[in-house]
Amino acid sequence: MLVIAIASAATGNSSESNTIVVFSLLSALLFAAWVIIAVLYFTISEAVSGGRTLGKSAMGIRVIRVDGGTASIGEYFLRSAAYIVDIFGVGAILLFFHPQSRRLGDLVAGTVVVRERTPITLLTATAPAPVYLRSGDPGPAIDGLSHLGEHELSAVRTFLGRLGIRPDQRADLAGRLAVRLLDRMELPPGAPERMWPPELFLERLYLQIAPRYAPYPYPVTGAPPPRVP
Repeated sequence: MLVIAIASAATGNSSESNTIVVFSLLSALLFAAWVIIAVLYFTISEAVSGGRTLGKSAMGIRVIRVDGGTASIGEYFLRSAAYIVDIFGVGAILLFFHPQSRRLGDLVAGTVVVRERTPITLLTATAPAPVYLRSGDPGPAIDGLSHLGEHELSAVRTFLGRLGIRPDQRADLAGRLAVRLLDRMELPPGAPERMWPPELFLERLYLQIAPRYAPYPYPVTGAPPPRVP
């Protein structure tokens, strides 16, 4: 209606060809304005709210990176800009055939839409992540624990509470974290702890250090829930 009103006022008694040109230009400008507004809306909304728009919040879903982290504003912009292509059917086709239901914007930005199973409250947002351990056995006493404190415990607890990362990334992170802690504990190269698998070492380290600090998250033993891709 806006385009018709402006075009009619602008053309007046102009020829039919001029009227078509004006209509075409105004339609193109209106479409461009719609694209800009849509891209900015999705980009800004998701960037300031951790991957949620008003609609996503109502549906209990959000956009995150495929490794489980929060996307950057640049990644949200790439995802939103791809709507220009997705609206022509590309997104629907990819959503149907992709195993993770990712559209073109998700593939370009490295993101995925996930469902939030529980509502976010102040309590759940500030509570530490649950720690999943394969066993509750702290193992033999580890030497050099006096060199570690609450800062190191927090780092180990954060690692053990991260389940949304790929196995190869988790193994690499566990190895690097274990080496730094072993060096800080000043254990010799031949110490038995250096021969343990890194993740087993971190689990036993957590079980032996955590009781010093109260309260601390009680570990959940057994196999962790399946990783969400």
